[in-house]
Amino acid sequence: MRNTLCIMHCALCIVSLCLAACDSGDIVEQEYSTAERGRTVKLTATLSGVDTWESRYSVSLAGFTTGDNYAQVVRSLPNTTADGTRVELVLSNIDEAVNTVELAITNRLRERIITLASVNLEDYADTGDTIRMELGHVDVSRFGALQMGLFNVACIQCHGGNGRSAAGLNLTGGQALANLVDVPSTRREGMMRVVGGDAEGSLMRQILNEGGEDILGYNHTEVLSSQFKENLTEVRQLIDDWIKGLGNRD
Repeated sequence: MRNTLCIMHCALCIVSLCLAACDSGDIVEQEYSTAERGRTVKLTATLSGVDTWESRYSVSLAGFTTGDNYAQVVRSLPNTTADGTRVELVLSNIDEAVNTVELAITNRLRERIITLASVNLEDYADTGDTIRMELGHVDVSRFGALQMGLFNVACIQCHGGNGRSAAGLNLTGGQALANLVDVPSTRREGMMRVVGGDAEGSLMRQILNEGGEDILGYNHTEVLSSQFKENLTEVRQLIDDWIKGLGNRD
């Protein structure tokens, strides 16, 4: 009986001490915070042409590792995004293994179809600040993607303006479309550079695919394959799809 009374007395003492602590304000509320991991990249741009892509493709801000055509992390825009929309995409918690963050066209598997703009994270190794990609106005339609991701990257060195237009072909922005579609080749008699709706009959398609190495006496196929090591097949398919789509013009 005496032991039971002692246990009850001790319990009452503990309760009294707890109540006293509450009354005195000695209990401190603990705060919990979760630190954000990895790097952060913020894209700002005014876009047009997002709604021209089929649902299996997306305009995305995506992070890639070297040699891998599949994004490790990605944020995509809805394909209903209207022309002239100013967008802000933030890609957070980017793993240290990611080397580049790109504005790219991707498919449902996060596979890169073509890169429109990119930032090399290794150039920002000494900063923990948000890395900003401010691109102004960008046409991300299928042809806009070819202009930014193909012509500007691999072609305008030879097919630029200011007297650098080999074969009279100017592929700079604002000029490429008018120089390609339904325009006769100056190097291959009887052929069109691009035949709207007919990819196989287009000279552009022929010289950029296997077997086209010697058609014009210059290896355009090698230029393409050296520039697009991870996504060569996807770029070639994009060219075909663009040309075929020209057959639907009014």
